[in-house]
Amino acid sequence: MIKTVAWANTKYNRGKNLLSGTAIILTTILILLIVTIGLGAVNTQNAAVNKLYPTWHAMYRGVSEETASQLVEHADIEKAGVRQDVGSAKLGTGELFVTYLDKQALELNKIKTVEGSFPQKDKEVVLSKKSLALLGYPNAVVGDQIDIAFQPFDAEGLGFERTEHFILSGLLTDEKETSGAAAYSMIVSEEIMKALIPEAERQYRVVVRVTPEYTKTVDLVEETGKKIGESFGLAETSILINTEYLFANYTDPSFISGMAVLILIISLAGALTIYSIYYVSLINKVQEFGKLKALGATKRQINRIVLLENMIVALLAIPTGLVLGGLLILFFFKQIMFSFLSGSELSAVSKEMLENGEIQIYIPWVFLLTAVIGLATVLISSLKPMRLASKISPMEAMNYTGQKEGSKGKRRGYISLSLEKLVGANLLRNKKRTLITVISLGLIGILFVTMATIFSCMNPDQIARDEINGDFRLMISNHAGNKMNPELEWSAIQQNNPLNEKMKKRIEDIPGVEKVNEHQLLNMEIPALMDDLTNKPLTSSIYGFNEDEFDEIKKNITEGSAGSFNELSVGNTLIADSWFSKNYPEVAVGEELEVIIEDGDSSYTKKMTLIAKADLTNGQSGQGTFITSNQALSKLTTTNLTNTYDIYAEKNQLSAVQASLEAISKEHEAFELDDFEAVQEKWRSATAMTTGAGYGILFVLGIVGIMNLINTTIDSILSRKKELGVMQAIGMSGRQMRKMLQLEGIFYALGISGLSVGLGSLLGYLAYKHAAENGLMQIKFYQYPLLQVLLLVTLVFSVQLILTFATTNLVNKETIINRIRGAE
Repeated sequence: MIKTVAWANTKYNRGKNLLSGTAIILTTILILLIVTIGLGAVNTQNAAVNKLYPTWHAMYRGVSEETASQLVEHADIEKAGVRQDVGSAKLGTGELFVTYLDKQALELNKIKTVEGSFPQKDKEVVLSKKSLALLGYPNAVVGDQIDIAFQPFDAEGLGFERTEHFILSGLLTDEKETSGAAAYSMIVSEEIMKALIPEAERQYRVVVRVTPEYTKTVDLVEETGKKIGESFGLAETSILINTEYLFANYTDPSFISGMAVLILIISLAGALTIYSIYYVSLINKVQEFGKLKALGATKRQINRIVLLENMIVALLAIPTGLVLGGLLILFFFKQIMFSFLSGSELSAVSKEMLENGEIQIYIPWVFLLTAVIGLATVLISSLKPMRLASKISPMEAMNYTGQKEGSKGKRRGYISLSLEKLVGANLLRNKKRTLITVISLGLIGILFVTMATIFSCMNPDQIARDEINGDFRLMISNHAGNKMNPELEWSAIQQNNPLNEKMKKRIEDIPGVEKVNEHQLLNMEIPALMDDLTNKPLTSSIYGFNEDEFDEIKKNITEGSAGSFNELSVGNTLIADSWFSKNYPEVAVGEELEVIIEDGDSSYTKKMTLIAKADLTNGQSGQGTFITSNQALSKLTTTNLTNTYDIYAEKNQLSAVQASLEAISKEHEAFELDDFEAVQEKWRSATAMTTGAGYGILFVLGIVGIMNLINTTIDSILSRKKELGVMQAIGMSGRQMRKMLQLEGIFYALGISGLSVGLGSLLGYLAYKHAAENGLMQIKFYQYPLLQVLLLVTLVFSVQLILTFATTNLVNKETIINRIRGAE
């Protein structure tokens, strides 16, 4: 009988059960999609990382021979290997790196030969087939003798080129194609390394794996790796952590907690909506409970009927949601992943593994978790009617309206009535239902406004503009310490600089060019500060700017004052970028620094004052650690310091200007040309995918929320058919009734919109502050999502008014007498 009654109730209340079932289906799909796609993306990257990345935990750079021998014996290190860079050579459009690695370093870097063996004796080397072909030995086999010209490293950088006679002892796998410059490897024996690099000049890179007791979490491995390096006096900049490998193989508490919070938010929004749908349907159900109790049903039997009815809906909806979610994952997961993966070798490996079916897309425990969350939500939503059913008497249940009487058992009355008072009375008769509806929908709105704020602050145009000031940037890329190409040293270039007045005039004369802003660059050394990586005095640069850029720079000052442009142009003041502030916090604003200015082949000492610190964009700081005006830099040197041209062009002439600039950039090997539109498109593509995924989640949540609003409005009006009929019978006009119901709808809309916009705007601003302070997602400037907020408010009011209009028309189709009789 209990099963029969529960099934009959399910069919009788099929409209409301369809609403709650659809809400459960959508919530199930949403949780399943987000968790599966999120974990799928992480698992794809992790699988590619494990296939491609080295297996060491930490790398220590700039390590002397003595320190390296002590490091490898440390008690907290399980494995350790050493690497020494020996030299390099130009190879086609790429570069050949000559390196020595010991046996452990080869193992930890996952370097293997496809044929032959690694170098054991003097003059033995291994290379790939591709690099051998570029070197002129396309048919070389193991054991062949080859001659290779390269530049060995010395104390000052790259030394003079020399040709050595080698024996090919093995072949490496061919290097994979990437979007960047091609890089090739030549591994040499220890004998060659020691013969070419004197002991005093060796700067090893030591790669290590810590012992298993320190590998419980990512944070613990990282902390242990840093502590070991610091115990040998190595600076933080000399310690590199293999974060991608650690994340792929060890527990990351921050990732787990972040994923848990995301699941909790989505589950809470969906669960609250489902609960609200059940709750607003409670009034008629309680009256049914009274009838069943009057017929002799026990409390336990009624509880079982309530629970069974809700579970029938859940057991139909949850599997449906899992199947639909699984199909969506099957159809869209690879497309979503492929749209994100591009450019890098890691992306290429990820795509290959996805295409070969090496990644597990469906995760069984995620399906189980989703089902458990859905069932738990339905169970919690059933507790309220079950509790009422067990406590309320048959007579109370028959007359139950959801309204709580005052402390004296009396209702508040009015001498005179108005539509506004009637609206207030109806909303207050069940305050809990009203609050649950407003809060459940408000939470979705809050989440929408918060995420919309973050997405608005992720401005791809602003991010691209931070990287490059003009439409194009023509700059000089100089190379220090290359004895074979001394003409590419900045000290040499500035004495015969191709970016001279003639070149500037030539660019300005290109049809479509509006303006050319030049930036100067001056190298200097600060003897009082040490470079942690080289253990030598800090070398840095000063980047120049023009007066029309000064106002924007002043906006980014974080400490001190830049004064006026004329004061800055005297030539003895500096503004430090955030990199210097972070790495040398002991240097305070107002402190005087003694610096060695490099002026071509000569240098001199000068005292300069640090007047401010700033958080500068890449376009503002260029290649400099400090900035000052171009006029100030001109007073500090006798050579041409012009390093960069920011070129502004007419929008309808961009293609023609770009073609002319590309021709100019090929005239000098040190020229590099950047294009604002290319940088802009890169960031637009990246942010579009992020915002698209975010708004997609919110769209599904919005549908669930609108269903809640539909249920609340319909239930509120249809459950009061008798009341509305009586009001019309004693004189309320149809127009007055419609207005009263519209006012109730407007209250809900105002409550939902007010909560969403008010709290959502506050949380959005706090999220922006956190992102800006921690450099997350390239966010720097606050931009309120006005359009999205207006759209949200318009949607809430429109849906509410349409629902009220449609439901009122549905009620008015019945005569007043039929409404009164039907309710009885």
